[in-house]
Amino acid sequence: MLLSLSLLSAISSPVPNAAPYPVPAAVADVFAADAVKVDRLTIPYRLMSPAKVEEGKRYPVVLFLHGAGERGDDNTSQLKYLPEWMASDERRASMPCFLIAPQCPTDHKWSDDAWGDVASSPLSAEPTEPMRGAIEALCRVVAEHPVDLDRIYLTGLSMGGYGTFDLATRHADWFAAAAPICGGGDETQADRLAGLPLSIWHGDRDDAVPVARSRAMVSALWDLDESPIYRELPGMGHNAWDVAYRPGGCLEWLFEQRRDPARRLAAAARLMAESLEPQERVAFLGDSITQAGNNPGGYVDRLRAALKEVHTDAVVIPAGISGHKVPDLLAREERDVRAKGATIVFTYIGINDVWHSQSGRGTPLEEYAAGLETLSSTFEKELGAVNIVATPTLIGERPEGENDLDAMLAGHVAAARTAGQVEGRTPCDLHAAFRDHDRIFNAAGEARGCLTSDGVHLNPAGNILVATEAAIAIRRAALARASAGR
Repeated sequence: MLLSLSLLSAISSPVPNAAPYPVPAAVADVFAADAVKVDRLTIPYRLMSPAKVEEGKRYPVVLFLHGAGERGDDNTSQLKYLPEWMASDERRASMPCFLIAPQCPTDHKWSDDAWGDVASSPLSAEPTEPMRGAIEALCRVVAEHPVDLDRIYLTGLSMGGYGTFDLATRHADWFAAAAPICGGGDETQADRLAGLPLSIWHGDRDDAVPVARSRAMVSALWDLDESPIYRELPGMGHNAWDVAYRPGGCLEWLFEQRRDPARRLAAAARLMAESLEPQERVAFLGDSITQAGNNPGGYVDRLRAALKEVHTDAVVIPAGISGHKVPDLLAREERDVRAKGATIVFTYIGINDVWHSQSGRGTPLEEYAAGLETLSSTFEKELGAVNIVATPTLIGERPEGENDLDAMLAGHVAAARTAGQVEGRTPCDLHAAFRDHDRIFNAAGEARGCLTSDGVHLNPAGNILVATEAAIAIRRAALARASAGR
């Protein structure tokens, strides 16, 4: 586990809510001040732009999450360490970028982890308010500045190291790479980091954040045959950033990385295939999105290819038919799923149940919810099948609330979430994945073109995202089955 560097440093501990750091005026001057509002909190942030922004050129952006000692509301203390060092003339010339430095309020955290604990904390259902503020700041910068969307980087130290693991786990799709410094995460969620380049740093004499936290994350990733960079610094205490952010540390590597959704899909699909049994029979039940997904490059086709690499005797059952809704699935599930002996069923339905309401042929919410439950119960009782319920994606890619059918769709999405969360089932929240993706990659709020060709049907990027999320869900469902001895 140890990767030795010839460096010895005194052990130091963070000072929660320390006095404001006197950032040199020359540093503060290159960071514009701003703030975002999240519920009860105002989250201030600073933004450094490239020294010279050339017309027509796009630049990387670094989101930096500071440590506990820099919390407050002065909108300056968080410039300590990485922001201050990146503001040097040399760094701005060699690594031109936007750098976002939000400030976490006093007595709050980027994530809900318990500092100092050797054991990890489960990833919370929702990010903390300060983290939501950091996300909002990132979304604003992406929307307002010439950012290279394939070069969005994430890093943080100490409390921000925890935050880096937290945010990367929730939104690995957003980032080209991440570098958590002396932090920790929820190793049970490591599969969501598969395919994301990581550079992880920790001192082996850290008395504030146990080095066991980074070791646990690295070990979990190694167990998934992932290859994160891990630098455990011998003799160093709680200041691994003094090495990580200096020349020869992680920054040069970070700026070399490019976002690669296909790499993430390959990792997720490999893990899915390895988790399944020989002669597995996987059914994909749905409408025209799933029907098209069976074509070359579609999400079903991509998962079939990955599965066949591991289990040549596995069978994929494509069961998507254009225009279908939940009542149609109920009418044909025996023929298309049960009669074919499916052992795993991925149900992705709901778009037409809402979309067709415009012509009076939609499925009322109560009928949709009841139909999903009937389908799921039937597969469980009649087949003993592993059951994954996906939420319907989008009917228009404009921001939530700006598409004609968003209000109705929200009810059907909620019903699918409820069906997927029943004990013994595995949810797959495709709707949330699409909404989150579009926050960054559809900042202009276009009605189509980011993940869909027409606001509904998947383009190549949409197929990759659905395949990735489906692979993660199918793997988790298969592991739950094995754990339960079924």
